[in-house]
Amino acid sequence: MNREILISIDEQEKRVAVLEHGRLEEFFIERSSHRHIAGNVYKGRVAQVVKGMEAAFVDIGLGKNGFLYIQEFLPATLKDDDYSLEPAESLKETKGSKQSQKGQKKEHVTIENLLRKGQEVLVQVVKEPFGTKGCRLSSQISLPGRFLVLMPYSKNIGISKKITNDKERLRLRNLLKEIGLSKDMGCIIRTQAMGLGKREFVRELKYLMRLWQNIKVKASRKNAPSLIHEEYDLVLRTARDFFSEDMEKVVIDKKDDYKRVLNFIKVLAPQLRRRLNLHKEKMDLFDKYDVDKQSEEIFAREVPLKKGGYIVIEPTEALTSIDVNSGSFVYSDRLEETAYLTNMEAAKEIARQLRLRDLAGIIVIDFIDMGKSSHQKKVLHVLEKEMEKDKARFTIYPFSALGVVQIARQRIRRKLESIFFQSCPECKGRGRIKSSESIAIKALREIRKYLVAHKKRYLEVNVHPKVAMRLLNEDRGAITSLEKRMWVKIAVLTDEHLGIEEVRFL
Repeated sequence: MNREILISIDEQEKRVAVLEHGRLEEFFIERSSHRHIAGNVYKGRVAQVVKGMEAAFVDIGLGKNGFLYIQEFLPATLKDDDYSLEPAESLKETKGSKQSQKGQKKEHVTIENLLRKGQEVLVQVVKEPFGTKGCRLSSQISLPGRFLVLMPYSKNIGISKKITNDKERLRLRNLLKEIGLSKDMGCIIRTQAMGLGKREFVRELKYLMRLWQNIKVKASRKNAPSLIHEEYDLVLRTARDFFSEDMEKVVIDKKDDYKRVLNFIKVLAPQLRRRLNLHKEKMDLFDKYDVDKQSEEIFAREVPLKKGGYIVIEPTEALTSIDVNSGSFVYSDRLEETAYLTNMEAAKEIARQLRLRDLAGIIVIDFIDMGKSSHQKKVLHVLEKEMEKDKARFTIYPFSALGVVQIARQRIRRKLESIFFQSCPECKGRGRIKSSESIAIKALREIRKYLVAHKKRYLEVNVHPKVAMRLLNEDRGAITSLEKRMWVKIAVLTDEHLGIEEVRFL
């Protein structure tokens, strides 16, 4: 399969594009102005115990308290639908712990019995802050690797449900027993572990155990609230979660980050290091692969289909609605066949759009009405198959009596749309314009491209006043850095007659 990962790093943001046959399949962005905290481990202090909600607010030193439910504090059970428990003699203690947990529930264990104000707790961020809500916390720490997820406070063994071969599941479970996982700890075997041998498991488990020991040592030495372990940035998370055997190559356009990933891969997957490449050309990496143009289309309300149909995506506060339309596509004079073929094509594109836009929560898909139940089953099968590529947890519900399909998809990080756009003050949030930060970053990128193509010692850049204000204040450091690197003096001038996204060079 022709799959590639492109990683582009600027001073203000890091971008990752996953391509399949040159087509954008997944897109991630992380900005220096928005700190990514999902996966971080903190030593927190309980600020408030809320009896009615069976939860506690925990101060982890971020200004806004995190939220810890009682279910995330009780002894761990494998609640993740993506994984299933493996029955084995070595898991008798796990079964006993589940029974004791049930016993606890019968005795009405409350949050007040477990936590008190001022108490110190070790917690992990499982969901980023969203809107006015603080981050979601869990005391069930999990440390992900490429093939395994170590769960120090659980005795459960989980295997990805995407590994469907019973012999392979048994082999992997026995392999985990052979390498000597402590009976006091649990572990999840990820989908990427299929076909691996003992050597890879031993290497990864040693790495995760070392990481856990470092966390314990730091936690014992620091006072709450404090950061104990910081999750990898976007670049290393991509190398860990996406750089696998089915990836033809990974291209990075910054030397320092290329070296970081190379050292990381040497430890966890040395056989892949030859597939890692440093982009040395003057031409911008994303321009070369046409990623910028494709990424701009992510936020389009209407998405065309190859045969002439289209889908309309409408995010709202409560849910996301997706409407499928046949458009100009007509299959002879048979309406049923036209609807069926359009829906089949739409099902594939919808799965791709969910990944690209990172749409989460409740998603309602209004397919074109089909009279045959066999057609409904085939469309649903295609949707389910395409959704298997998704790394987020999801549940697909079959066609309802109204002919719609519902999907519940996990939300962990901020929506991509919320990073690129801000509410428009003129239309009170009913429409969207790009943020000044996004436009300034784009302007800086255009300035850099222009200087590569035209050797200048002095360059005047005319932009909209709002963009100029951003460039001359928050992004002044980026301008200075560019001047030193390109041996040029850059003058940023304002022109109120220019469009907010226009950049003019003199």
